[in-house]
This record gives sequence, structure tokens and C-alpha cells, in this order.
Amino acid sequence: MNTDRIKPENAPLIPPEFPEGPIGKKPPVPAGDPESLKKIFRNRHNLEWEIGTGFHSGPTRRRKGYQLTMWSFVASMIDAFLLIGMSCIFLLVFIKIIKVPLTKDLLRDFALIYVIGSWLYMITTRFFIGSSIGEAACDIRLGKPQERMSSWYFLKVVVRATLVVATGIVVLPAASLIFGRDVPGMISGLNLFSLK
Repeated sequence: MNTDRIKPENAPLIPPEFPEGPIGKKPPVPAGDPESLKKIFRNRHNLEWEIGTGFHSGPTRRRKGYQLTMWSFVASMIDAFLLIGMSCIFLLVFIKIIKVPLTKDLLRDFALIYVIGSWLYMITTRFFIGSSIGEAACDIRLGKPQERMSSWYFLKVVVRATLVVATGIVVLPAASLIFGRDVPGMISGLNLFSLK
């Protein structure tokens, strides 16, 4: 075994890199946030949107009361049109592929599929995203981020979606518009709030 390679005399000398300044002192730390963090969090005011944004207790610049219920009604109309459109396309494709005549029984079956599909759509989009497509288009969210981390959030979403779908998707938002309060939120305990 050649031990000459291991001896420290044969090791190349690489001078250590020290910052300029007195020996033993640490280099100065830049004040404030590093530049890389400033690039990541450019709009810091948007990070505090979840504080104080309940249905009636949000800051004055946020939509609340009748204005929020109007946007909730618009969001439910968007969702209803989206679901009706998807159901009609599905019905037409089904009739074309299977080549079945359009009868009352077939329409009744598709109405049942529409109701179940609407219910599943409301639950899955609200549970995973926090809002349906109509609510996202209107900048409305279901529950605060703290509530979404709760173990009861899914159950509240199911109760709220069941109430809305059982009453025809548009009826409870219309009742909310009339009363100026989030009626499904009062029943289920999961309120809508506005991001704007």
C-alpha cells in the first residue's frame, strides 16, 4: 500500500475563503428580507385575505350583505348553466351512440343523473378547491382557510351541498338574495365570503 498519497504533505493547499473583515467575526447579515424572498412574495397584502372576512364581518371594502348574496346568486346561476350544458351534451352523445329514442323514462333517468351529478360537483369542487367554478368566477370562497383545515369541513360541505341541490341549486341563493343573508351558510354553519 502506498502511504505517500495519504500524507498531509502531499495534499494540495487550497486557501480557505474568508470574508473581508477581522478574523473571528461573522459576515454582516443583510437587514430585512433577502432579495429572493421579495421576488417570491411580491404582493404581500394578498396573503392576509383570510383575516376578518366572514359573511357580515368583513372589512368595508369587501362585498357583504345584499351585494355578496347577489354575487352568490350569480355564481349559482353559472354553476346551474354549466351543469345543464354538460348534462345536455352527455344526453345527446348518449342518444347518438346508443341510438335510443328520446322517451319520458330516459329523460327522467337523466334528470336523476343531473341531480346526483350536481350534488357530486358541488361537494368535490368545494372540498378540494374551496369553491365551485361559478363561485371562483365571482371571487367567492366557501369557508375560511382555518375552517378548511378542520375535520368537520367535509361534513359541512356535504350538508350545504345537499341543501342547495335538494332545493334546486338556485332557490336557496335566491332566498339569500331576498333576505340579505347566507341562508345555506346559516343552516350548515359554513359561510361564503368574498375575496374582493
